[in-house]
Amino acid sequence: MLKNYIRIAIRNLNKYKTFSFINILGLSVGLTCCLLIGIYIQEETTYDTYHDNSENIYRFTREFMSQDGSTSLHLSRLAPPFAPYMREFYEGSIEKIGRFSVFELTVRVGDNLLIEPNFGFADPEIAEILSFETVAGNLVEALQQPGSVVISDEIAQKYFGDADPIGQTLTVQNQADLMVRGVYRKMPRKSSFQIDMMADFSMLEAFFGGREAMLQAWGSNNFTTLFTMTPSASKEQIMSSMNDFLVAHLGENSPEWTRLHIQDLTDIHLRSQLSDEQGVNGDITFVYIFTSIALLILAIACINYMNLATARSANRAKEVGMRKVFGAGRNHLIWQFLTESIVLTLVSVLLAIGFTYLLLPFFRETTGLIMAFDLVQNKELIGILFAAAIFIGILAGSYPAFYLSAFKPLKVLKGQLSKGAKSGGLRRVLVVVQFSISVVLIIATVIVFQQLNFLQNSELGYQKDQMMILSKSDQISAQYELFKNELMNISGVASVGGSSRVPSGQLLDSQGAQAEVNGELLPTEIVVKNIYIDEDFISTYGIDLISGRNISPEFGADSSSFILNQKAVDIIGWANAQEALGKKIVYGGQQGQVVGVINDIYFESLQSEVVPMIFINNSDNVNYLSIQIEGSNLRQTAEQVEEMYARFSPDMPISYQFLDERFDQLYHAEKQRSQMFTLFSALAIFLACLGLFGLASFTVGQRGKEISIRKVLGASMQQIIGTLSKEFVILVMVALLISVPLAWYFMNDWLSGYAYRIGLSVGPFVFGGAVAMFIALSTISFQTVRAALANPSERLRDE
Repeated sequence: MLKNYIRIAIRNLNKYKTFSFINILGLSVGLTCCLLIGIYIQEETTYDTYHDNSENIYRFTREFMSQDGSTSLHLSRLAPPFAPYMREFYEGSIEKIGRFSVFELTVRVGDNLLIEPNFGFADPEIAEILSFETVAGNLVEALQQPGSVVISDEIAQKYFGDADPIGQTLTVQNQADLMVRGVYRKMPRKSSFQIDMMADFSMLEAFFGGREAMLQAWGSNNFTTLFTMTPSASKEQIMSSMNDFLVAHLGENSPEWTRLHIQDLTDIHLRSQLSDEQGVNGDITFVYIFTSIALLILAIACINYMNLATARSANRAKEVGMRKVFGAGRNHLIWQFLTESIVLTLVSVLLAIGFTYLLLPFFRETTGLIMAFDLVQNKELIGILFAAAIFIGILAGSYPAFYLSAFKPLKVLKGQLSKGAKSGGLRRVLVVVQFSISVVLIIATVIVFQQLNFLQNSELGYQKDQMMILSKSDQISAQYELFKNELMNISGVASVGGSSRVPSGQLLDSQGAQAEVNGELLPTEIVVKNIYIDEDFISTYGIDLISGRNISPEFGADSSSFILNQKAVDIIGWANAQEALGKKIVYGGQQGQVVGVINDIYFESLQSEVVPMIFINNSDNVNYLSIQIEGSNLRQTAEQVEEMYARFSPDMPISYQFLDERFDQLYHAEKQRSQMFTLFSALAIFLACLGLFGLASFTVGQRGKEISIRKVLGASMQQIIGTLSKEFVILVMVALLISVPLAWYFMNDWLSGYAYRIGLSVGPFVFGGAVAMFIALSTISFQTVRAALANPSERLRDE
């Protein structure tokens, strides 16, 4: 019986070639979209799952609170004493706990001197908690030996080629020689942590002044702290006694200003947007958004099938009637039509697999995402695809199957069945649904691009074009003023300023602050973030002072003077920037006075709010030099800066970026997502138009004689086109009325996640509606114009 169903299904698909082509193409495109989005979702949701014990690996995070109880900073890392003391405090609950910290350090092997951005120092437990594929040596034992380092196979190849790396020596920061005692496979791309080299803690302990000093460094929050739990423990159990731990080690009031949290390792990539993550994480919101888009696109493709199947119901009515007369029951007919739908869907799945292989390189290039699609290595996916094909086939074919199988044979054979009238209402509803989805996606795409453009092109309050950001080495620090003066002698350099952090970076540094209010020193309610600067930083960036002056070597007292931003003035409680001048501030134990106030500048991403800032005159704490380059010879000036740097710092390779590039990286993920949004929105619109084209083609075919009679009776082409297009235009207008409020609701909710955002204007909605109407009319016009131009005698000669 099944074989017969399949044979008849193939005959019918071959008989109705146009409708079969439209349906197969529509479902293929829809399934291709779903596959591409599915690959993206799989990519995002499988980070860190490669670890053997990933479901039992957790990370501690640390939150700091302001005086008013609000969060001032939430870090993904802890200070070094936490892990050792937690190991004792939570004995019986915590199975293993370990720390690691990653830095950008120089590594020398012979004459080969390179900067390694992912150089880590780690406890031996990290090699047990995380899954490292060992190539040589024993990682745990190596990290227990002072002066040891373990490296990835990629690093081993880079420094030692085909030679055996075990026993070789690396010189780190021109200070310490470390022996290679282990090699491991490079950490997978889908890892929240990238550590290319791991040394034991002995070198880091020396930096802190010894192991005991390191165990007292409660403010150095640079250590990722991972742990596993015993089978009887739970996160809730550990958190229930966390305040007791904090009180025991940080003092009675510590829970009022700091908290610890527990985070699943597998949640880090999608559910963690903390201030100091090692890399750029994803966002679970966009997984939900693109999952919804995939389902909507698939719904549009299924709607096309249902629409066209019910539209040509009259053409198959006699077939149904004859089958019933010859004894076919309704169940047999239902299975026949479902089989047709499943066969068509299976063909579409095969085409979708081919399209996915063809489009994936373009998709990677467009979005910048690295994704893999390999059915040979992922045989389970084949079963999932064909199971999905059967499900979609049943879903898309269910209504046509039940609708067509319900025809009464007597009415059909007497010609008393109206041609598709009963399904006309459903078809109209489905067309409205299709175009409502399409219009929502068009409007959303426009708003996403507007918000991205706003983020990238907003006035930040300072100069960012042609600004070179140069990392400062220890050798530069020793000759800081001389090096700055030599840079100023380069013809293309307009200005040079130093700072501890630079725009586009994160403001992570803060200390306790007190400010003079009504003659009394009072602690600030909100934490004030600090930046150490030299006297040229403000002028180099062209930051406007709204009150007072810049710090200057001409004023000897400026070594203990501060510049605030307007936000800091507001939270302290001064009436205005002018009143702030001369007021006393004690910041981190250093007393001084306010000499200037600047406008609020967007130092971080516009996704976060402007925070209170204090600028402290201290060139000893400068980490970066910002070099403003003028003129058009940017490359030539940069080369001269490189040469100057090599003269002053021969033992440290130069490391620099341009500020506009840093901001591009800041919004890189947003740009990728907007490109994906545009691509899938365009495909959704294409599918809706494909269905509309099929319906218009069917409608014109059904009304062919009517059109011919109208022409004979003198109807003009415009009248005929208007008559045929009227119904579809009305449906698209109804879709607009439905989609506009939906788009406004969803996009307003999406924009609420940004601290600084565009306003929702009428423009995107008018544009979305106009595009949808234009596409719909263009789609319909092809069929209606052809029908209006046809010779009526060819239609009527058989009457």
